[in-house]
Amino acid sequence: MPGPGRKELRSARIKAEATPGTKVSPRYLWRGPVEGIDDQREVKHVEMQVGIFGGTDDIYVPKLAASLAFPSTEATFEQIPDLFLMAGFGTSGGNRAGSAQGASGSTAIFTLIPPSSNIPPTYSCTAEVGDLDSGSTSGFAEVIEYLLVDELKIEFKGGEAMMVSANATGRQGTATNAVGTYSNVGTLISVEEILSGLGSFWISPVGSGFGTGAVTAGNILSGNVTFKPKWARKFPVDAGILYFHTAVYAGMDVTGEVTLEYQISGTYGAAGSAGQVEKWRNQQPQLLRMSWPGGAIPEGTTTLTKLFQIDLPVVWDKLDKLGDIDGNDIRVGKFTSKYNQSTNAAGRGSVTIVRQGTSEFSGA
Repeated sequence: MPGPGRKELRSARIKAEATPGTKVSPRYLWRGPVEGIDDQREVKHVEMQVGIFGGTDDIYVPKLAASLAFPSTEATFEQIPDLFLMAGFGTSGGNRAGSAQGASGSTAIFTLIPPSSNIPPTYSCTAEVGDLDSGSTSGFAEVIEYLLVDELKIEFKGGEAMMVSANATGRQGTATNAVGTYSNVGTLISVEEILSGLGSFWISPVGSGFGTGAVTAGNILSGNVTFKPKWARKFPVDAGILYFHTAVYAGMDVTGEVTLEYQISGTYGAAGSAGQVEKWRNQQPQLLRMSWPGGAIPEGTTTLTKLFQIDLPVVWDKLDKLGDIDGNDIRVGKFTSKYNQSTNAAGRGSVTIVRQGTSEFSGA
């Protein structure tokens, strides 16, 4: 007789769809906390007066939808590309896989930018989520397809690993099959966590290029960035379905904040909070580069290094009044990333990731 479900035995298997909206059989296990698929179908009660208090139990479902949360977990070089791909990022040529590098071609560089027009997604996923041992397909699982990220957040703080969380929406939540088993035995990939303390930051004036000028070494204590892509999900009346038929990219909001020690002079003065207060007061846009290296990747006679890097043109919305951490003065800077025409294609910002593995959600 089967026992009760256990939180420790939950798992989510995820795989990229060859065609957005067409289910695939996931097998790559998401390494992080797992919540169930949230079925968001609309249930309507028919209003009527038939001589009965409260009416009857006549109901109908005119619309199907479902969501899946990726609760906050340690960010890894291997899994974070797929979250950005599900958020609409892609290469300038629309390629969703990384560019093969090195002698063996088994290392990938993902150079990702948000779309510049209202186009359908090039990347979406199918996920199967349930409660059973990772080495089995028995138990009960639900499936969600055409999964796209609606919000993606990274957080970094000295002495800790980078954290990432996301919320995604798909077409519908259903049982995987008549008995609710997983499609495949789960595959657990090897990962490397991104460590906040290894980061490098540059805050440069527009026109100088990302990553130019003095690095802010020792000046930034923590921060976060939130990406909110906008998806126009279409519910037509001529497709014979109750879930959305297609989704179209409709822009992205990018906001964040950094905590800066209040350096007023010296090497970090211009990039420190004192220098940035003047940039804020004069409404001067800046170029922000945030870069975190990882371990070495041997490639024949050369060695590549894992990398997670974000380039954003930013404007300061607010630099808070003086605060302190352990008695040292700080200011918290809140920013918004907007298109900057002087930086051309890079004006929308970009994300660069170097990892082992060129294909999505596999690391292989």
